[in-house]
Amino acid sequence: MDATLLDHALTRLRRLADGTEVPCKICDGDTGLYDVLDFAKTCLPQTYLGDPSGIPLYYRRCRACGFIFTDFFDDFAPEQWRAFVYNDHYREVDPGYDEARPAENARRVDALLRGRKHDVIGLDYGGGSGRTCTRLRELGYAFDTFDPFGERWLTPQSSGRYNFCTAFEVAEHTPDPRRFVDTIVSMASPGRLAILIGTQAHDGVLGEPGRLAWWYAAPRNGHISLYSRRAMELLARQFHLQYLGLSGRTHLFTRDWSATEAWLFLVRGKLLDRLTRLGSRATG
Repeated sequence: MDATLLDHALTRLRRLADGTEVPCKICDGDTGLYDVLDFAKTCLPQTYLGDPSGIPLYYRRCRACGFIFTDFFDDFAPEQWRAFVYNDHYREVDPGYDEARPAENARRVDALLRGRKHDVIGLDYGGGSGRTCTRLRELGYAFDTFDPFGERWLTPQSSGRYNFCTAFEVAEHTPDPRRFVDTIVSMASPGRLAILIGTQAHDGVLGEPGRLAWWYAAPRNGHISLYSRRAMELLARQFHLQYLGLSGRTHLFTRDWSATEAWLFLVRGKLLDRLTRLGSRATG
C-alpha cells in the first residue's frame, strides 16, 4: 500500500465524513454515494493484477443525469498521474493500448470518413502514443494528435481549423468533463464541427447503488468518469453542440450538422467498418 495514496484517500474520506456536498460535474445536480472500489481494480477479467491495494475510491451518481464519478483524482498533479496511473505498468492493465486499439480506431475513422478525405482536418485528442494518428496519416488523412500525457504532433497551419475531432477512450479518464470538451472545442474550427467520442455508456447496465461491479468501472485503468447518454447530451448542449448516440460506445457531438446527416454519417460508417472486417476475414 503506497503511503502517499493512502494519505490522499484519508483526506478524501474526511471530506466525506464531514458531509461535504459534491455536485455533479456535468449538470451541477445533487449526487449520492453509489459504491466504493479499490484503487487497484482493473478492466481485466481477473479484476486485479495482484492483490487489492486497500485504498478506497468512492463513486457518486447524479440523481438528475445519471453521471457517475469519483473525485479522488480531482487535485492530482501531472506527476501523480504518471506515478500512480500512467506508469510503466499501465500497459499490463490495458494490453490493447499499443497496437490493437489504435488500429481499430483508425479503421473506424477511415470507415466514417471514406470519400471525405480531402475535406477533413482532423485531431485525435488523447491519442496516447500517437499510433492512431500515424495510421490515419498513412491512409492519406490530414490528422494531428494531442495528448496531455503522451504524444503531441500539431501542424501549425491546422491550428483552429480542425473540423473532425476524435477522442477514443478519453472521456472516462477525465476528472473534469467540461474542461475535456472545452479543450477540444477551443482547438477546433469555430464553424462546422464533429467530435466523435468513444466511451462506454452505462445505460441499461448498472443496477442499484452498491452494485458497481461493471468491468468498465476501473480506477487502475483511470476510468473515473462513467456516462449515461443523458449526461452526454447535457454535456454537448453546454457547448452549443448537438448530440447523437448510435450505440453504447459511440457518441457524436456536432455543430452545423442536421440530425439526419449525423445519423446517416454514423450508420454508413458502421456498415462500412463491418464490411471491411468481413472482407479482411474472408481474405485472411
